[in-house]
Amino acid sequence: MKRAHINELAITRALAILAVLLIHSTSTPVTTLSSDSKLYPFYVFFNISPKFAVPAFIFLSGFVLFYNYIQKDLTKELIIHFYKKRVTQILIPYLFFSIFYYAAMQFYVTHDLVDTWRSLFSIEFLEKLLLGKAYTHLYYIFIIVQFYLMFPLFLYILKKKPALSPYLIWIGFVLQWVFILLNAELWQYPYRGSIAFSYLFYFLAGAFLGIYFEKYKGWLQLKKENFPIKILFLWCIWLISTIYNVYLYYFVYTSQTYIVNSTIFELVFQLQSLTACIVLLQLSFWIYDKWNHAFVNGLINLGTVSFGVYLLHPFFLFLYRQLSTGGNSIIYHLWSIGGFTFALFVTWMVVLLMGRFFKYHWIAFGPIPSKFPYK
Repeated sequence: MKRAHINELAITRALAILAVLLIHSTSTPVTTLSSDSKLYPFYVFFNISPKFAVPAFIFLSGFVLFYNYIQKDLTKELIIHFYKKRVTQILIPYLFFSIFYYAAMQFYVTHDLVDTWRSLFSIEFLEKLLLGKAYTHLYYIFIIVQFYLMFPLFLYILKKKPALSPYLIWIGFVLQWVFILLNAELWQYPYRGSIAFSYLFYFLAGAFLGIYFEKYKGWLQLKKENFPIKILFLWCIWLISTIYNVYLYYFVYTSQTYIVNSTIFELVFQLQSLTACIVLLQLSFWIYDKWNHAFVNGLINLGTVSFGVYLLHPFFLFLYRQLSTGGNSIIYHLWSIGGFTFALFVTWMVVLLMGRFFKYHWIAFGPIPSKFPYK
């Protein structure tokens, strides 16, 4: 039996993509602005507090996959259909934008079309393509592809051993830390952040909630008459871990020294990210239930095309930054805010127009529905 569609998840995706845009639009001020600036702490806050964005998308992937597939029979046909769908939805857009960004950056540096064309057949490009490094944000797609490759195995194990399902969050936490510690002590692979096991905690936490959604749905619906103290405790953990994470990074940026080791950094980030995933879901249910219909539908629209916005927005942000204004003036701060606004609305508009008027939009952005869900 097919489970009900959850419109609120589109709002969660919208909030997550807004967090991504906030991180990327504040990255330049954080790295170039003087730490003596009165507004520098605000830039650090708006750059670090939304760092949960990629874990949130991975959490949502685990949630949606297990919500949709846990009750289905694991057959050869199901697996073939699953992978065919992911090739058109993920791999082809990933290949398209890997070529697009790598070629664009090569041409920006060399201004030579022939050299740019040749670079696409180089060993360097092939390595970057296979590691999700053709452009900075594509590592996330590389991670998601790894989870898609592992998903049938996870599904098989949970169908054979359903008693493991209630412990998925702890299993994810332990396996992720085993990988982190082994890499630190033995493998020392420099690109750990591009390996799916670095995010297994969030994926399996999402899987847990996807499997037991009906049981915990009431936990996500914030109501005065039914507000468990556990939710207040969770929000406090999220706020404290977020503030502490911002402080840790602010100290590093301003003093170039670390006050805690990498393990503490990792633990604080994981605590902030996992609690943020639950908070985002709770906010999404509240927004869907209480906010103005037009605003809600706008967020649903943004969430529905968030994959395309994620892939395309760095291009428009790069173009916008060619108009950079130096210094520490009011104009510079307005320019910084403008980067977020420009990257959001221009990218959103382009993805929507491509989805509506270009038949083969799926090559770049994956499937875009002709009719969007709405409240």
